[in-house]
Amino acid sequence: MKKNAHAMLRACSSLVFVSVLGLPAGCLYMGDPGHVEADPSAVVGMEGVRLELIRHSTGCGTSESEGLIVEVGPWVEYSADAVSALKANCERALHPGVEVHVDGNAVVFDFSNVAAPGRFPAGEFEGYILDILRTADAPVLILALVDWKMTTMDLIPDDVTYDQDRLAVNLAGLSFDSNSFIRLELYLAEVSSDPM
Repeated sequence: MKKNAHAMLRACSSLVFVSVLGLPAGCLYMGDPGHVEADPSAVVGMEGVRLELIRHSTGCGTSESEGLIVEVGPWVEYSADAVSALKANCERALHPGVEVHVDGNAVVFDFSNVAAPGRFPAGEFEGYILDILRTADAPVLILALVDWKMTTMDLIPDDVTYDQDRLAVNLAGLSFDSNSFIRLELYLAEVSSDPM
């Protein structure tokens, strides 16, 4: 099933890119922000965008998490120590020591510093959320693609969801070791002020 999903995603990738360019295609990830009025020709970089990284788990009844906020500049990094120190909404949430890098429009989850192999608990959601903090001139997220050539974890397309302000990477049930790596390409656009 996962291989079929990967094949379908690869087949749809070019259609998704065409959609970003403004042509109708209709093959996007779950969380498609089709209601967002964005000018696809105005794809912008992430520099200057304020991001909050959150470790979240649906394994308990609370939604209170404390994130770490950074402003994107050249090669922003959430260090393994900083990510491990994130206060997740569940005390028992796994913190394997992943580093999160933001470079250009790429977001990288790098597990090279993990002490030992492990597995994220099974559940509805076990993973990381990147929120784009709203400001008057903040762009919106219009597309998030997994770089399948660089990604070594056994993700399926539904593991990466997004809307205009949020990227969620669900690692529930996935194994990891020091060779695990995820690279995502994010496409942001300025919000159009013209009414449709």
